[in-house]
Parts: sequence; C-alpha cells; structure tokens
Amino acid sequence: MKKWLAVALGTGLVLSYAGTGHAEKADKKDNTKWKMVWSDEFTKQQLDRTKWTYDTGNWIVDQNGSVISPGWGNNEKQYYTNKTDNSFIRDGKLVIRAQEEKTTDALGTYDYTSAKLKTKGLFSKTYGRYEIKAKLPTGKGLWPAFWMLPEQDKYGAWASSGEIDVMEAWGSQPDKVAGTIHYGENWPNNKYTGKDYHFPDGGRIDQWHTYAVEWEPGELRWYVDGNLYQTQNDWYSKGKNTATNYSYPAPFDQNFYLVMNLAVGGWFDGEVDATTKFPAEMEVDYVRVYDLQNRDYREPVEPVYEDVTLPDGAKQPLADGNLVYDQAYEKAIKTITDGAQVLDPTYWNYVTLPDFGGKGSVNVTEQDGTRFANVTIDQPGAQNYAHQLIQKISLAQGGRYEVSFDASSEEARTIVAKVGGGAERGYTKYSNEEVIDLTPTVKRHTFAFDMAAETDLAARLEFNLGLAKAGVKIGNVRVEQVPRGEIDETATKPALPDGNQIYNGTFDQGAMDRLTYWQFDAGQTKGTGTVDPVTRDFTFKTNPAKGQAATLTQRGVQLKENHQYVLRFKTKAERIKELQVKLTNADGTVSYLPTHDVPVTKAATTVEVPFTMTQATDLNSRLQFNFGTAKGEVTLDDVELVDVTPVEVDRSPLKNGSFADGLNFWSSYVHYDAQAVVSNVNDAAKLAITSEGQEPWSVLLEQGNLQLVKGQTYQLTFKASSTVARPLEVTVENAAYTRYFSEIVELGMEAKTYQFDFTLGQDDTAGLKFLLGKATGSPFAAHDVTIDDVKLEVK
Repeated sequence: MKKWLAVALGTGLVLSYAGTGHAEKADKKDNTKWKMVWSDEFTKQQLDRTKWTYDTGNWIVDQNGSVISPGWGNNEKQYYTNKTDNSFIRDGKLVIRAQEEKTTDALGTYDYTSAKLKTKGLFSKTYGRYEIKAKLPTGKGLWPAFWMLPEQDKYGAWASSGEIDVMEAWGSQPDKVAGTIHYGENWPNNKYTGKDYHFPDGGRIDQWHTYAVEWEPGELRWYVDGNLYQTQNDWYSKGKNTATNYSYPAPFDQNFYLVMNLAVGGWFDGEVDATTKFPAEMEVDYVRVYDLQNRDYREPVEPVYEDVTLPDGAKQPLADGNLVYDQAYEKAIKTITDGAQVLDPTYWNYVTLPDFGGKGSVNVTEQDGTRFANVTIDQPGAQNYAHQLIQKISLAQGGRYEVSFDASSEEARTIVAKVGGGAERGYTKYSNEEVIDLTPTVKRHTFAFDMAAETDLAARLEFNLGLAKAGVKIGNVRVEQVPRGEIDETATKPALPDGNQIYNGTFDQGAMDRLTYWQFDAGQTKGTGTVDPVTRDFTFKTNPAKGQAATLTQRGVQLKENHQYVLRFKTKAERIKELQVKLTNADGTVSYLPTHDVPVTKAATTVEVPFTMTQATDLNSRLQFNFGTAKGEVTLDDVELVDVTPVEVDRSPLKNGSFADGLNFWSSYVHYDAQAVVSNVNDAAKLAITSEGQEPWSVLLEQGNLQLVKGQTYQLTFKASSTVARPLEVTVENAAYTRYFSEIVELGMEAKTYQFDFTLGQDDTAGLKFLLGKATGSPFAAHDVTIDDVKLEVK
C-alpha cells in the first residue's frame, strides 16, 4: 500500500509519498520538474466519486436527450455501466472489467458490459503532464484507452474542439500502443495525426507501463515508461462560421477532462473472436496530473512552413510543378471493374465496381483545345464512389497543395473531389471532401489543403462521380505545391455561412495576435490595441493625447444597394464615455453609415445600429471604429454586420422528390458494416438492404444543401414502404448534426404517406436524411425499402 503525506503549503497542497516513483517528475535532459496537482492512487476501498463520474449506455445522446448513434459512434458493442461489477478497487488498483453478459435498455440489447470513467464537471485543466500507470488486457476486439476531451466545445463540434489520445491499445496487437490528436473541422472534415510505440525487448500491453502526455502551449509530447516517442506541434481548428482558422494553438489551449475506458468491438480493433477471453480487465495503478514547477510554460510558436521536398522514389512533380501526370490523357485510361485489379500507379484510372452498382465507360474528347476525360454513366450506383476518376500522386508532410481542374456535366449535378490515402492508410482524408457543383458550361474549380499526415508516396486524387446519371467531363487537372501566403485582409469579403459579413468579429482567428482582417491605427494617441488571449476581446488603452484619434478598421465589407443591415457589437469602457462607428467607401470619402456616436459604460452592452445602403453597391466598403483621444480603455467584441433585407423564401427547397431525374440531387451512404444497393426503380428510390449494419446511419438516403429560413414552418411529406416491417428514422439536421426535426415511422408492405410540420429557429443550410441502418428490431432479414413523392415545402 502507498503511504501518503499531505503537507499544507501556502494555499496549495504538495503531495509526496514513500514508495516507488516520485511526486515530482524530472527530465534529466533539461532538468524540467513537475509538481503534482491532482491524482487518484485508488487507495480507498471504493471509487472516489468526487473525482470520477461515468458515461453509461451504448448510444450517443445529444443535449436534448435525442439519440444520435449507437456504439458511441464507433460500432462498439459494450454497454457501459456504473456498477461495481464493471469498475471497482482491488488491492489498491482500479479495475475496469469487460464482461460477456447480455443487458437490455429501451434502445436495444447488448452482449457485453464494461465501464467508462471521466472527470467531466469534476476536474479539467489546460497544459501539464498527464500520466497513467496501467496493465491492459489482450484479445481480439478489446480497446483500452486513456484520453482527453474538451470540457466545453469552445471551437465547435468534434473534432474542431480537439481530442488528445494519451494511449490507445489494440487487444490483438499487444506489442504496441498509439498516441493521437484529433483536430481540424467538424466531422467529416476532421483530421488526425499520431504515431505508434512498439515496446522493446518483447514488452507487451499486459505488463505494467506508464503512459504520459506532456502538454505545453503549442506542443504535445508522448512518453511510454519515460521514453519520448512522439512530439506534435502542427494542428489547426476551424469553425463552421469562421473566415479562417482559429488562432494557434487552438484547439489545444482550453481545459480538457480525463477519460479512461475499456471498449469491446468497434472500428479500432474489430470484432471479438473465439480467442478473446472474458472477463477482460484493464488495471490502473494511478492517474496523475502535474504542473510545471521550475519554469514557465513555453510560449507557443506558430509552425513555420517551407516548401517540402519529396524523397527519392516518389512520383516527382513535372517541370511545371504539376504532380498529375498525363494531364492531356494521351495515355490510355485504365478501367477498373473488379476489386482484384490494381490501379495504375502513375497515370489515370477509371474505377466503376459492380459492388456499388456503378456501370459506365470513359473516353477522351476535345473541347476548345482542351482534352477531357469524358465519363458516360449508364448506372449511377449507390455511392458517390460508384464511379471514380483516380490518379495516384506523392505528397510530402507539411506541404500545402492546390488542386485545380476544369469540369462540366450533361446537366446540373454535383460531384465530390478529394485527396486521401489508399487502403493501407485506411482511406484517410488529407483534404476536405469538396462538393463541386457542375453545369453544362465548363468552369474552373480550385481548392487547397495542408498535408498534415506523414508523407504518402501513393496518395489518391479522386473525382467521385456516382449517384447521378449525368455524364461528366474533367480536364486540365493540376495538383501543385503552393506557398502558404498571407491572407489578403483587404480583399472583398462575402458573407460567412451564418450571414455575418464581418470577418473575425470575435477576435479569435488568424495570426496569434488574433487581429487578422483588422487594421489598428494608434493615430497620435500612442495607445495600444491588443486582443486578450484569455477573454478574446479587443482592447484599446491610451493616455490623453491630442491630434489624430485611434481607429480599428475592416476593409472589403460588402454592401448592396437598397439592402437593409444591422451592425451589432459588444462594448464597455473605463473612463472613456463614447466611441464612434461608421461605414464608408474604401478611401472614406463617401459615407454609407454616417458617423454614429455610441455611449459606452463600465457595463458590457450590446449595441445595434440599423441602416439602409442608399448608395450604389460597394463590395469594398470600410467599417471603422473611432476611439477618440481621451484617457482610458475601450473593449470591443462580437462584431457582426447582417443583411436583414426581406428575401423571397424558396418555398420548395427540396429538388427531385419525385425521383423522375433518377437520384440527381440525392446522395446515399452505405457504411462498410452494412450491405445495400441504392437505385432508381420506376421513378422511386429503392434501397435493397441485405444487412443494415451497426449504426442508424449505416444505410441512408440524403438530400443536402437545403436553404431553410428562420421562422418558417415547413411541411415534410413522403411515401414509403418496406418488404419487411421495420422503423425508418427521418431527420432534418445541419452539418454539426443539430436536429431541427426527427421522427421515427414504422414501415410495412403497404406504401403509406407520412406528413410532418416543423419550424426553423434559425437560418441554416440543412439536409433531409432517411436513416435505414440499425434500428429497434435489428437485425432484419434482407429487405427492400421504397421512398417516393418527397416534398419539403413552406406551409
């Protein structure tokens, strides 16, 4: 047993103990010392509920109590409990035990139980050293982990707000563990980077080891048994409604809480098999958290990027910098119709596999002097990847790459372009999945991405062309490394997705000074204009002065003739009684919003200034705050400019609900744990489902990009049937999975018409989804679901 000595020192508590190990951790190399600030040594007879709470169940549930996804979104098979059968103290160790036993709740029946402990709401911290000493179980399908999540999703839904995996282990591969971070944008445009650690000298996870992360501003370091095996400092976070990334080191600059659990099944290590022994136990000797003792935390240093060079053996860029070979399709395009065929490693491939219901052909045509790959689609298939134009390219870690191409289609439709890894990389995304709108007119399309993953000499440039009948032409394709140039802060600024026409009005984006898109001029005041890194608001401070006043300006604001606007911002002040705000043309000679005097007080106030643009449209106007010359300070935050001009509402935002145009405007998804084919039969959507998979979304039919308007009541109508009785869940939700409508209907052999009303609480771009994966009553026999006559109309 460990013997603890608690010594009161000032306002804190220094903990030291007699036995193996030390309360202060010292790095021999740089003499860094760590002071323990929180721990659980599991010396009590029962779990300390002042330190730990539980996640229970098998489903992800939203803040409103609505179920989102079973298996914790990972196809996990266990049901988490707070029972002492699944988590308990034994001989000074915490035991998390997974058992093979059936349990049932209102949402389903599960074959295993286990436990998931967390400190959410009890303890969270920014920066420090986080350490666990643990012995882990082995066996196929076992997934023990020690990880961290943000106490608040400060930067948006997963993974915009980040995740730190201190340790994850594969039960079937006991010779290694992994450390990973998740970041980027909201799923599915999330990113992750990490590394495996292989134990030396025959070491295994079922022996006692210490696993730790040292987290400082702008740097994360992973250790096993004191051995540093990975350092990361390159990541980013971007919100749904932000003009650029949040300022570095976001998202890893906020409080995270601790999680430890033992999962069964799931995507990480697959399903259990006959060799997996139950009960399986994850034993924990201690969990400790430290703060730096003998130095300050390092200052974050934003990563500096330079041109990267591909290694020998890579597919090198051509003389003009293009990583795509045979841009003019002078070599034959290899057609792949069998999964056993191998992609051409150098030149173009056209992939259409019967497994996904695609059937088509490709030839080369010339238009206005440019040669195009012309894809003819006979059967659009059940997935966007039922038809693919692919070329393998080499990408170096740390490079920024730009993809550009010309494209058109026989009629209006969308395609999905992306760059990612192959099967050996788990088809991970390097770029976002870019949805490209095509028309019969050839247009140039461009997108860029940063290669955060390890160098990949066999990355895949993919054009995914399935789901719609209209043929597609693609030509003049380029992928090239480009410099990470500075943002043109004066360029014209289209409205952000939430309608705000002011960029970085929250003062938390862009460069580390958090003033990207703003220009501060102290005038003759000798004052300062800075953003507090904690409160994330702009503050002007000055002593009394004469002459030119200090200003804060944003250029490139778009104002349209006869449109109505509301300018909104929060402000407070010390000593200063008033500020001024105006909107003018670029050089300030023409006033659109004449100088407006704003009284300010010590109390934070939200100011609203409505006005109408009575001049001709100006897409490069200037917003300017004037702080005067008096002594004191003024704070600004949450600056918004919103176009409130009444607009004609699209009363029928959903297209092709009759399926007369095949599956155009619709997309479908079949997860790899499911088997289904989505097709158009007799002008209706038919989903032939052999296996519905393990998630509600394992089989789905969706129409996205629905522009819905706040305050409008919409009526959803559709007809549906199934050859076996089963539920269908229908939702209307945005990209962050905020649901505006959700209902479950029971389907049978007879086609029935269903009708629902719902009212939007905010303007948003949303998708209508029919979820036909796992549901109450699963598994079902092979069956067909037919959906037709879908309407979404303003009531």
